[in-house]
Amino acid sequence: MSGFLRTLFGSKMAIAGLIILIVYTFLAVGANVITPYDPETSIVAGAYAPPSWYRYLSEGSALSQNVFLQQSPGFFSDPLQSGTSWSFAASDPRVTASYDPSFSYVQGGGSVRVTLDRIAGPGNYTATFKTTFDWPYPGPPARLIASLAVNAPAGSPELPVSATLFVERISGGYAKWNLTDPTSTIVRPAFGSLLSKDPLITYYRTGTNATWVPGEPVIYDSNGNGKYDTGETAIVGSLPQKGATLSTDPNLKYIDTSKSGNWTAVDSVVYDSNGSGFFDAADTLVAGQSTGNNNLSWSSYPFTTPGWQSPRSLDSNSGTLQQVVQKRGLNPAQLIFGSKDQYTFGVRVTINSALSSATPVNVYLDNMNLKIYGTSFGLLGTDYQGADVWSQLIYGARISLMVGLLSAFIGILLGLVVGLVAGYLGKVVDEVLMRFTDMLLVIPGLPLLIVLVTVLGGAFGSGRTLALILVIGFLGWMGFARVVRSQVLSLKERPFVEAAKAAGAGSGHITIRHILPNIVGLIYVNLALAVPGAILAEAALSFLGLGDVSVLSWGRMLNLVETTGSQKIWWWVIPPGLSIALVSVAFVMIGFSLDTLFNPRLRQRI
Repeated sequence: MSGFLRTLFGSKMAIAGLIILIVYTFLAVGANVITPYDPETSIVAGAYAPPSWYRYLSEGSALSQNVFLQQSPGFFSDPLQSGTSWSFAASDPRVTASYDPSFSYVQGGGSVRVTLDRIAGPGNYTATFKTTFDWPYPGPPARLIASLAVNAPAGSPELPVSATLFVERISGGYAKWNLTDPTSTIVRPAFGSLLSKDPLITYYRTGTNATWVPGEPVIYDSNGNGKYDTGETAIVGSLPQKGATLSTDPNLKYIDTSKSGNWTAVDSVVYDSNGSGFFDAADTLVAGQSTGNNNLSWSSYPFTTPGWQSPRSLDSNSGTLQQVVQKRGLNPAQLIFGSKDQYTFGVRVTINSALSSATPVNVYLDNMNLKIYGTSFGLLGTDYQGADVWSQLIYGARISLMVGLLSAFIGILLGLVVGLVAGYLGKVVDEVLMRFTDMLLVIPGLPLLIVLVTVLGGAFGSGRTLALILVIGFLGWMGFARVVRSQVLSLKERPFVEAAKAAGAGSGHITIRHILPNIVGLIYVNLALAVPGAILAEAALSFLGLGDVSVLSWGRMLNLVETTGSQKIWWWVIPPGLSIALVSVAFVMIGFSLDTLFNPRLRQRI
């Protein structure tokens, strides 16, 4: 064995091939550790963002990178303590702020509690909670996503509470943009209104509760698949992550103002707390678009009911935020952060107290964050939706290598069995097996693969990886079977085989103990040379849309490039294509080196 390895590693070609395979194997096995991002659902930057290193070239000098005020949502420590960038100011000294670690929207965190001492008497009391940060890039970002959760337990029609999220530019020319609609239009549906059911009205469960609770996002699951998909409507609350499971609650109903038979954007959504089927005082108004409540950001504004509430959409890619900043068709992220400047991000809370009281009013603020997605990211940039191409590449290596290796093993095993049986037994068995082999050899490979994967893949649903492995493996044995047969025909006439027969050895004993050891080198060489073909076959099928859509492979990456019309996005096209070529060449180099090692004539020639 040591002599074999020494001879193998004496080949520069074998060393180069092994290095390539070791690198890709390390990336595939350690993908979960190497990258923290999901290759498909994690949005890490703007769409079609070039790699970060492209910024150092003259063509990319205006590119920007991500700026996140907080990496994770929620307040897990006191943001008002000294040393933080957050600050609080109020119009009256009887409006104060403190950190409450026991009450929060984000599980495990705390919240900022704004408290009004109502002994101060009636009036409008305003407080501002904000942080200052720099936008250090000469060019604008691609996208911004803000978040905020507000809870006003004492809010009522007699004590309305309002909150407006904003961004200010405080240097280079002052400007201010509201990110939430401050318009107040409180009009409730008439009591006694008939409530209708729509099974597509779902909610995203944020805790262990079995039914919807105020503050949880309500989503219209337009395709009814039980998961949030890009483009589906958030009736109220923040959009969950793509692919998040949606739950149903039979008490989430709507008032069919549009008379369409199903919920539309102009219809109110109501939580029928007592299950009466009619809107009454015990019910919760979830969203009230049809009642004249045309606030673009909030389902009910000002806040007159307890419970956590979040704006409908704080994503600059949405038309809602564009309407709020009054620049329809213009990305608010590019409008606000057009150049290097210092900015303030904050929320302005207003409490309209009509009476004096000894009971203070508390307003809780949580999940307050601003994520600004740049126009460049990471080693290999992003795809059409802003997902990390580097994460896709290393996760795709898992599937491509697995399909290539397992398919090659199946093909070599089948070819070995057929070749051994046909070559040793000969006669009718040889004739039948070889004619069947010839028949499969003359059938065009790719069309046959397409037909079989299409037919058999339906039995596996969207998870077609196993179908791909089996089909590619069962159609990759014919050439090797003929090679093995020719070797067996020569070996079975050798004196040592004749001696074994004379000693009374059976066919199985001779095949396994005398013939098989003499073709081991042939097996190794053809196994190494079969893997590139299997990888290319998987890539071709995935590129044509016949692969496993539930996982990501290099072929599916190229398929996404094609289907989204992104052929000019070189940082998305080149990595999977180059990886397929490198891994294929690596196996070819190893196979050629093994052939040189096991073939003395070839070794002497070289």
